[in-house]
This record gives sequence, structure tokens and C-alpha cells, in this order.
Amino acid sequence: MTVTVTVIGSAGTHSSAERVCSSYLVTHEGTDLLLDIGSGALHNLSKVRDIADLDGLVISHMHPDHYMDVFGLNYALRFHPATPDPIPVYGPADMYPVVSTTLPEESVEKMADLLHFHTAAAGDRVHVGDMAIELFAMNHPTETLGSRITIGDTVVAFTGDTAPTPEIDRLAADADLLICDATWLESQRPLPADVHCTGAEAGRAAASAGARRLLITHVSPYNDPQAVADEAATHYDGEVIVAVDLMEIDL
Repeated sequence: MTVTVTVIGSAGTHSSAERVCSSYLVTHEGTDLLLDIGSGALHNLSKVRDIADLDGLVISHMHPDHYMDVFGLNYALRFHPATPDPIPVYGPADMYPVVSTTLPEESVEKMADLLHFHTAAAGDRVHVGDMAIELFAMNHPTETLGSRITIGDTVVAFTGDTAPTPEIDRLAADADLLICDATWLESQRPLPADVHCTGAEAGRAAASAGARRLLITHVSPYNDPQAVADEAATHYDGEVIVAVDLMEIDL
């Protein structure tokens, strides 16, 4: 049983010349679950999947680098020649209000036929195919949901955006892969409180949770991802992986 995580987008805050914004595709035996669909993600997603094959989408929070390409996904489905089945979309309480006030009323009505929005909250459990998704409250200025995806004996944990919080221990307990916000370096302190993790904080979170692998992602475009990963490795003895757009990780 192989679970594959494809990094669709790994940039933090905004796209760069090499990376688009937050998005990760979790695949198992024909089921495709997308975690976030930030700015530019649809471009990379279209390189690896027919968007008609998506089975579900979880949006961690309503910052543009995590949800903005949901509008492009809407139109890609609307004009797809195969008339795809609707895709369930799970996200925080402000998800549908934000999305529905951005488009004209007529477009919102058509979008509702293609994307079925479901409000979710920390503590909820939802299913997409054979994937069980448990949601956790992260530490970020707006409501942010971390996802723990269980497929058989395999666990993938995704923080979305977060500063350190004890909830990461529960989110990523014994996970096969922790996809962790690691935007900054310790050398950049003082930093805003309760927004993002540094590399060191991501490493400590992975160690505390007992995660087997740590994927360093959401690195600021002005930071060197390898430097952030090296910082994480000083606090974590497991495998540290630097996220690169379109890379695949088999678990």
C-alpha cells in the first residue's frame, strides 16, 4: 500500500520564480485529496492531474496563499469537457463567506454546482474515499485547521500555517510525514508572535510528536529553504526533506 504526497506548491506568503503557493496532493489507490490550493497551485496541479479526478479539497485557512486558486479550479471544472462530478471542499467558518462574496451572484450559483463547500472545525472528522481526515486548531491569526490524514497504517499530517502549539503533538503523533510551516530562521528574530514557525521550531515539533519524516515548507521566498532545513535538523533526528514543487514522496 503506497501513499504518495506530491508537493504542488511550497512557497510561503507569495509565489517566487521557482515555487507557487501552498498545495499538497495526497494519493492512494485512485483517491486524490488536495490540501490547500494557494496562488499558482492550479498551474502545477494541471501538470500532474486532470482536475476532474480530484476527490476532495481541504482548505486550511482563508489567506490567499492557501485558497486563492479555488476560483481557477471552479472555472476549470465549469468548462471541463468531461462534466466532472462535484468536489467536496472542507474549510473553516469564514471559507464560504469569503469565496461567495468575491464572485458575482450568478457565478456563485454555478460554482455551488461544482464545489460543495462544507464548514468544518477543529475536532471534526471527515472522509474522502478511504482517507480519514481529523482536523486540529493551529496557532495563526485567523482560524486555521491542521489536517491529520490516516490511510490504513499511514499518517500524513499538515499544519497549514502555524506558530508553535501543543496541538501539533496531537496532529502529528507518530506520523509518517509531517508537512510543517517553517517560514523563518531563528536569526531573523524578533519575529511576529503566533504566526509561523522557524526551522528550529518545526524541528522541535516533529521531534516532540515522534514524526518519522519532516517536510520543510512554506519557507519565505527571501529565505534559503536548505538553511531552514539545516536549522530544523539540529533539533530533530529524523529525515528532513526540503519541499520542492512537483516532488513526490512515497510513504
